[in-house]
Amino acid sequence: MRTIYTLCAVLVAAMAAHAQTPAITAVENAATNIQPGLPNAGIAQGSMFVVKGSNLGPSTTVKATVFPLPTNQAGTSVQVTVAGKSVACIMYYTWNQQVAAVLPSTTPAGTGTLTVTYNGATSAPAPIIVVSNNIGVFTVATTGSGDAVATLPDNTLVSPTNAPNPGDTVVLWGTGMGAVAGDESQPAVGGNMVGVPLQVFIGGQSATILYRGRNACCTAVDTVYVTVPQGVGGCAVSVIMQIGNLVSNATTIPVAASGRICTPTNPAISSSQLTQLLAKQGPLAVGGVSLTRTISSMAAVALRPAGTTKFDSASARFVRYSAPQAVPAVVLDGPAAEVLSYGSCSVITFQGTTPDPLALLSPTYLDAGASLSVSGPNGTQSMAKTGSQGGILYNGQFDSTATYLSPGSYTITGPGGPDVGSFNVNLTVPQPVVWSNQLQVISVSRSQGVTVNWTGGDPNGYVFIVGLSAVGTSAANSIGAGFTCAARTTDGKFTVPPNVLLALPASAVVSGSTVPGTLGIYGNSAPVEFSATGLDLAVATDTVITTSTVVYQ
Repeated sequence: MRTIYTLCAVLVAAMAAHAQTPAITAVENAATNIQPGLPNAGIAQGSMFVVKGSNLGPSTTVKATVFPLPTNQAGTSVQVTVAGKSVACIMYYTWNQQVAAVLPSTTPAGTGTLTVTYNGATSAPAPIIVVSNNIGVFTVATTGSGDAVATLPDNTLVSPTNAPNPGDTVVLWGTGMGAVAGDESQPAVGGNMVGVPLQVFIGGQSATILYRGRNACCTAVDTVYVTVPQGVGGCAVSVIMQIGNLVSNATTIPVAASGRICTPTNPAISSSQLTQLLAKQGPLAVGGVSLTRTISSMAAVALRPAGTTKFDSASARFVRYSAPQAVPAVVLDGPAAEVLSYGSCSVITFQGTTPDPLALLSPTYLDAGASLSVSGPNGTQSMAKTGSQGGILYNGQFDSTATYLSPGSYTITGPGGPDVGSFNVNLTVPQPVVWSNQLQVISVSRSQGVTVNWTGGDPNGYVFIVGLSAVGTSAANSIGAGFTCAARTTDGKFTVPPNVLLALPASAVVSGSTVPGTLGIYGNSAPVEFSATGLDLAVATDTVITTSTVVYQ
């Protein structure tokens, strides 16, 4: 009997030890959160990175607060091995699900492994790619996207009401500039790292770099002083950095033409209205209605034949966001109010089925009635309500020929419901935007850029150029990136630059067949604002979506 008790005790102890063994799911630049497997996911020597997973540390975050920084923080340590050399990483903070550390500059470049040890239990090795330089830009939301952490020379944070002007100096904060000499457990020693071939693009234009290097406030934190180029402006101006063929995360800053308050690119929103929205305390309720023509052309892949689908439809969504950070995130980083400044591009990364990033902002979907209606030259159609309070959406497909939404005047009517009052909004559908060089763009060289041309559309509207590339054998294990660039309809063309395309993976070959990505344009009419009880902001627009499959090389 005693033998059985002893055996049970051993098994219980073994199971408990297994349950506490650290498990690693990702190793990412601390600023970008770009997932492993993407072209710009490497960790630079001397940079700060995060390890994500489970059982990595204590249940509450423990942060190093004094120098020198330790290599063991609250029982957590991180070791990286490359080319037979193992180094102990310098700890910044530890928590059950995430650890932040500094990769010593002495770590060899190349492919290696990383382990996390917590209270004597060591994880299975996780892959890590160490590179010489790979800059990432810290963001206000700490997600790697949206507004960059940027300051003016007086050390105040850049914001829509404290925006720089063209010609002003802005300080951008990041990590990944590259290796430095000295003790990295101590505060960094500043110095202009002029040997690093850094490029900074603001609003699609090259910015003059005044300084690039460590900031003495911290360790592994880089600051880049740049001059804002002439001719850019808006509340969501893109900021992208590049070193060699490695590009940073795509972030934004506001830029004001004069004064310190930015002017929205969205023609439906005024500066004063934007300021009022940003000053709002508490929940923010927004609504959007879109009349949409979709034309999608697909190349033949494996057993799937080539073909084109087209249809006219409409959709609407009304949402209240309650999280404290909801107001700036929804207004500036989402499509509710501001749009990307012209000439700017954004990039999102995804792995598997990625949830809506705004889902983190405590959304409540609002009921605007049993259905909405659309009336125009070709009759009346309806948008039925689908889903429940957890995901109410109004949508309707009007045809399979893309003929209902002919140019003319349309009225969108909502009868009102428990959460949103009744409304009527008049919207003019213009001549559609036509992608004029669509047939000529069948492959894209990511290192060369791609030019898209179009005709037609609302002269007061704007065009989004969009693209996506993913690798993986199924949707569940796919990983990829997509971009959106903004231009005026009257521009007639836009060149997506390498500093955007290099964030996408090259198209993969699966079972001998190349799996293409997509490229397309969204032609948008000028948004029309409308009012309804229960909403802080609501807009309606007409959009023509034209996409093709392309091979990204």
